[in-house]
Amino acid sequence: MTELEIQLLNAFEQLQTQHETQQNEFVTLYKDLVKRFEQSSKENQHLQSSVSSLTEQVNSLTNQLQQLEKQYSKRSH
Repeated sequence: MTELEIQLLNAFEQLQTQHETQQNEFVTLYKDLVKRFEQSSKENQHLQSSVSSLTEQVNSLTNQLQQLEKQYSKRSH
């Protein structure tokens, strides 16, 4: 091998190593992103459930209040 071929081979091997490192970092970051997305989705489902429950409670309290207002209104007259 000539000196130029050795230098080119070394440069290629270095680029290949850098590419493999970057690819591994990308895969790691991608897996982390997927994990975070899944966690966020679970938290979002939980929050949606909580909001639904609170909405039902508010509706129930609204109905109770309306009934009490009707009863009070009947007694006042």
